[in-house]
Amino acid sequence: MKRFFLTTLLVATVFAAQAQKVWTLDECIDYALEHNLDIRKSQLAREQAEYQYKISKNAWLPTLNANAGEYFGFGQSPSYTGVYVSDNSSSASFGANLSMPLFQGLNLYNTAKADALNLQATEKDQEAAQLNLKLGVMGFYMQVLYGKEQVEIARRQTELSAEQLEKTQQLFENGRVAEADVYESRAQLAADQANLTQAETDLALSLLTLTQALEIEDSEGFEISTPEAFFASQNQELDAPQATIAQALLNQPSMEAARLRLQKSHYDLKASKSAWYPSLDFYAGYSNGLYHYFGDNYPNTPADEQLKRNSRAQLGFSLNIPIFNGMKTKYRVKMTELSIADQQLDLENTEKTLRKEIRQAYGNAKAAQQKMEAMENSLEASRVAYDYAKAGFDMGKKTLLELNESKTRFHKAESDLLQARYEYLYRCKIIELYRNAE
Repeated sequence: MKRFFLTTLLVATVFAAQAQKVWTLDECIDYALEHNLDIRKSQLAREQAEYQYKISKNAWLPTLNANAGEYFGFGQSPSYTGVYVSDNSSSASFGANLSMPLFQGLNLYNTAKADALNLQATEKDQEAAQLNLKLGVMGFYMQVLYGKEQVEIARRQTELSAEQLEKTQQLFENGRVAEADVYESRAQLAADQANLTQAETDLALSLLTLTQALEIEDSEGFEISTPEAFFASQNQELDAPQATIAQALLNQPSMEAARLRLQKSHYDLKASKSAWYPSLDFYAGYSNGLYHYFGDNYPNTPADEQLKRNSRAQLGFSLNIPIFNGMKTKYRVKMTELSIADQQLDLENTEKTLRKEIRQAYGNAKAAQQKMEAMENSLEASRVAYDYAKAGFDMGKKTLLELNESKTRFHKAESDLLQARYEYLYRCKIIELYRNAE
């Protein structure tokens, strides 16, 4: 019983520790990279490309096969001399064959080079998928941080409304305000409580979205931290996008993958053209056999003598010269040339898309920065206006409606600044990933 109690206590402690775990951004990204299904699929694609490359690379190696068989004949049976005899018989044969390509018009070499480049391209595809996942997780993570701060703003506004209701109730009891002001304060408190509930709901949905991106089934008890270094880019100066574009065109995985596939298509073309050239193969083989007759019409030779007599080895070369194959090689070459043109267009389109995305990221970051600066001024003005409205209401110079309108503007300014701040931070992080893609 004591052991059961200790075990239960230990399990409860472990679950409590897991529930209290606070996830950092790096931990979220690392977990997503390990468990995300798209990343796992890209890993499988890379492994398939790796095995395909190994097949092509080892195509130079010789092929060695062994064979053996047992045969029974009834009536007329063949003998080792090739003459048929009137006896039932059995025969056993065994041997080995070796073949090795010597020259295939450089087909094997070019195919191996193409598959090697394809392997590198799939590795870059995986890196691109990881980069996109990082961007997605970062966006969801920041949305949760934004939601948490929205909840805090809504909670502060609710507390202010509760204090205002209490103060209005006291003023009404002292005959300084009308009863309608009390109902107005209650309505404002109810509206702020509804805003708080909505903010908490939005936060819960943001947490759910983040945990789903991490492939975590249950978001209950999931909590994230707010890294101070994450906000270091808030006051950074945005440079011109040209340097980031130049860096991204060199290092972005999507660009590298497109360039590698273009190179691969050129080797595919060489491999297709190799079908016009002669091919030379080397062959070697060994065979032997045993014969046994069940009747008296033909004598049986001892096995050791048969093995000596029936042994046969051979070496040879096979030369194949293509003359005409129904224009298949010509059309395959044409199709590969079209594939090169298509890969060239893919490269140009990837470059064009990348330039567009970076310029949009800079434009969005600049707009968010300007909005953030404007919202900072707006928040300061709204705070001062709210303080004056509150003081004026306390002295009877402002109505409750004017106070609530000032408070609403102050609340909106806080929310707008918070939204602009996270928008700007997110855009800066996007630019950092474009500039420093790994």
